[in-house]
Amino acid sequence: MTRGSFIVSLLRAFGEEYEDIFSRGLENGWLEYEDKLYSNEPIARKNAARIIHMFLLKEKGIIDLPSIHDAEVLRDLYDCRVCANHVAQVYLRGIMDAKDLSAGGGFLWFDLDGEDDQTVIEEYIRRAVETVKNAKI
Repeated sequence: MTRGSFIVSLLRAFGEEYEDIFSRGLENGWLEYEDKLYSNEPIARKNAARIIHMFLLKEKGIIDLPSIHDAEVLRDLYDCRVCANHVAQVYLRGIMDAKDLSAGGGFLWFDLDGEDDQTVIEEYIRRAVETVKNAKI
């Protein structure tokens, strides 16, 4: 899935308008210029995490979890220090999963630059919607 189609799918799932989305997203602080620049490129997991996290924070008022310590089980969490909080927030909320690279378990890898297929991405979006619904209960 491209970055642009991911953004549109996220907004559709929340029943929001997606016309002029890049301008609105940049203005509201949940999109970055690179999202517009690379809108036709496949979306990497770290970018999906950032967009979901910032959309939930800026548009839906879902405040950050106070500690990301429990996300340190992800062996690649700090491979992208700028991404670490975004990844931790969506991982700890159960929106995005890690991959266990060890047959015996215990080697969790977020795979920051990896790409997921459309079905998996749609599941992340569904979980983001559920996160907002559960927060308003």
